[in-house]
Amino acid sequence: MGHRKHSAPRRGSLAFAPRARHQVLVPRIRNWTRRGIDKPTLGGFPLFKVGMVQVVTLDDREKTPNFGKPMFNPATVLSAPSVTVYGFRGYGRKNGIDFALFDVFANNLPEEIQERISFVRDQKNVESYDVSLKKAEGMLGQTLNFTAILGVNPSDTGLSNGRPQIQEVGIVGGNVKSQFEYLKAVIGTTVKPAEYFKLGSFIDTMGITKGKGFEGVITRFGVRRKQHKSRKTVREVGVISPWHPATVMYTVPRAGQMGFHQRVDKNKRILAVSNAQQNPITPSGGFPHFGEVRGDYVILRGSVPGPIKRLVDVRLPLYPRRQKVQPPRIVEINVAGKAMPMVSGSVPTQSM
Repeated sequence: MGHRKHSAPRRGSLAFAPRARHQVLVPRIRNWTRRGIDKPTLGGFPLFKVGMVQVVTLDDREKTPNFGKPMFNPATVLSAPSVTVYGFRGYGRKNGIDFALFDVFANNLPEEIQERISFVRDQKNVESYDVSLKKAEGMLGQTLNFTAILGVNPSDTGLSNGRPQIQEVGIVGGNVKSQFEYLKAVIGTTVKPAEYFKLGSFIDTMGITKGKGFEGVITRFGVRRKQHKSRKTVREVGVISPWHPATVMYTVPRAGQMGFHQRVDKNKRILAVSNAQQNPITPSGGFPHFGEVRGDYVILRGSVPGPIKRLVDVRLPLYPRRQKVQPPRIVEINVAGKAMPMVSGSVPTQSM
């Protein structure tokens, strides 16, 4: 086999390296937005993926050729059960590393919640709410930021999983003192999606993609197949490394795990926030692999990473768009080929 006579584009983006399996089914959020938020609020919200629909809206992008015309949008439906704030945690920084300063938990946590929180489960004598709150007030000068300890029960959406999902969500907006007052007000309470999501705004979605197992370089990286009879194999790369350096570099496409990676989709527009009792969205026979949508749900424009039923975390956009936030003008929603107009009041409607 001779050497290459012409250059070729790089196969596979290095932005997704390393392509390893994620450790758990819940995405890990490393950054929270600090732009355009005045009052303290939750930086994220957990949802469950239901399926996809088609939403017909009137294009509200000014100075575009299609302004005011109907536009067909592929959209994703996500079930949005209410979340409960079980506690919060304060973080400090030393030598460039964040570390936990204190934890404050609500009184009378259910046993199933205590079993899910490792700190509470491992400690025999956990400080009461009043004692830990007083301790936290004395350490506000060392506190850099806060995270809320949220819990959501998948069974509230109709899923068979009855174990509550506990995770930390960053608090954004305001200063340390105002964030502390906000957490004192919401600890032990539930937050509904209608209080968090704003129609027409943009959010980032994070999820764990569908696992594909062990795949070769052709499927995993899109490497071009070799010529017939060029070597023993066709579905392999031609050369994996030069003589020097005598090692295989990480940039060389190799076979391995494909899928089950954490991925982020930025700036997904919120098209609708409603309740299944007011605006039923379940098609006849239910959504494939999910079933009936119960309670509150959110419709986002475009696709969302991850398979059906998997938890998807949404956060306030890390890089928000510079455009006016206005509710979308929805004409109808097509579910399984059937048009389902929305009831006025919760979601804006527009007749053609």
